[in-house]
Amino acid sequence: MSYGNQGGSGGYGEQPPGGGYGPPAGGQGSGGYGPPSGGQGSGGYGPPPGQGSGGYGAGGYGSGGYGAQPPGGGYPPPGGGYDPYGGGYGGPPPSKTNGMAIAALICGLVGLITCGVASIAGAILGHISLGQIKRTGEEGKGMALAGLILSYVGLAGWVLFLILWIGLFGWAASVSSSY
Repeated sequence: MSYGNQGGSGGYGEQPPGGGYGPPAGGQGSGGYGPPSGGQGSGGYGPPPGQGSGGYGAGGYGSGGYGAQPPGGGYPPPGGGYDPYGGGYGGPPPSKTNGMAIAALICGLVGLITCGVASIAGAILGHISLGQIKRTGEEGKGMALAGLILSYVGLAGWVLFLILWIGLFGWAASVSSSY
C-alpha cells in the first residue's frame, strides 16, 4: 500500500489512482485527505460542501468549519448544564438540617449556664441526631458534634464544681469542729 506519490523520495503527494482512503475509483472526488477538486465532496476528511477550509491552511479559523464563530461575535450562551455559581437553574435542592442537631447545640450552650440539666438533654439529643444523620443523609453533623462536645464539657464542669463544693463543705466542717 502506498500513501501518495512517493516518486522515490518518500513524501506525501497526490494519491495514486485507486489508492488512499476515499471512494473507489470512478467515484466523485479525489479520494484522499486533500481539498476537493471541482467543488464536489472528496470522500476524504475535508470540510463539507459550502464551508471553507476551516483548518490551519488558507482559510484560517474564521472561514467556516469547526473553528467558526457564530454571527454577531462571541459564543452563544450556554444551553443548560452545571452552573458553578448556583444561579438556581437546576441541581439538587438543598438538603434540610436535622432538627435534633440544632436542639443538641442549643441544649449544649444552655447547659454551660444552667446546672447541667440541659447538658444531659443535649448529650441525648446529640447522639440521637448523629444516628439520624447517618441514616438519612441530612445536614447538621457539625452542629450535632458541637452540641455533644458542649454538653459533655458542661456536664464535666458541673460534676467538677459539685466535687469541689462538697470538698469545700467537708473541709469547712473539719475546720469548724476542731475549735
